[in-house]
Amino acid sequence: MHDSDTEQEQSLLAAAALGSLDQTDLAALEQVLVRSPTARAELDQLREVVALLPYAAPLITPPAHVRALLMERIAADQAARRSSKSASSPSRTSRPMLASLFSLTVVIVLLGWFTFTLQQQVTAINETNQRLLVAIEQLQASVTASEERQSQLTTQLASYEQQLARLNEQIAQERLLVSFVSAPGVATRELRPTRGDLAARGEMYMYPGETQAVVIFSGLPALEPDRVYRFWLSDGVQRIAAGSFQVDATGLATLIITAPREVNAFTEVMVTVEPVTNPTPDAVEVILTGTL
Repeated sequence: MHDSDTEQEQSLLAAAALGSLDQTDLAALEQVLVRSPTARAELDQLREVVALLPYAAPLITPPAHVRALLMERIAADQAARRSSKSASSPSRTSRPMLASLFSLTVVIVLLGWFTFTLQQQVTAINETNQRLLVAIEQLQASVTASEERQSQLTTQLASYEQQLARLNEQIAQERLLVSFVSAPGVATRELRPTRGDLAARGEMYMYPGETQAVVIFSGLPALEPDRVYRFWLSDGVQRIAAGSFQVDATGLATLIITAPREVNAFTEVMVTVEPVTNPTPDAVEVILTGTL
């Protein structure tokens, strides 16, 4: 899926959770939900988060003038009772005290109610925050899983591109082989084994004046992993390495060589078996030779 398609799906899911889709977007959303169970799960999580948003509002402190107004009313009531005609009577003097106690009781009850209400709000907000944290963790896990899937797809794509490059290279080599073997004017030289117990041979195809040539080998035994076949060109004075190769399970191999000058300027070719690294003269064996 392209990044643009993913962004469009995320936009549809977010708008659907907020309830802001028109008829066209609703139809597009239904198509996304039908083909992607993961999108449906993400939509349910987004709706849960939206439903919890009202609980995330900050705490509201009761207005200060409420307490002041209450205290003013209590003071006025006490003043009125003190100015009463029965203020001199011992039995009557207890009434303002009772009123004061009643007023204080009312204040204490109101303050307790405010405290209880605030505690309930704090508890509700804490629970809401916990649910929001869980929802956010789930969304993060979903995003991480999507990124992992994208990484896997990227790795697979890179692997496919490498395979395609190898196939294209193989096709190019095969076309070059066909051009050398089937084109008119090509010269052929045979490479023969140096040992009688070796049923191997090589066929070299080249053009006079060209620096490239193709050699097809058959009957060669498979080598150990630390050894390799190497092709040499010789002009009677020096030998020049022109490539190395391995054979398949049937003993076949094809080598495309590029010489430092025209191939027909050399007088002899040969194939050796030697170590992959640090070959010494004692460890090198010539198994095929041919003249040009």
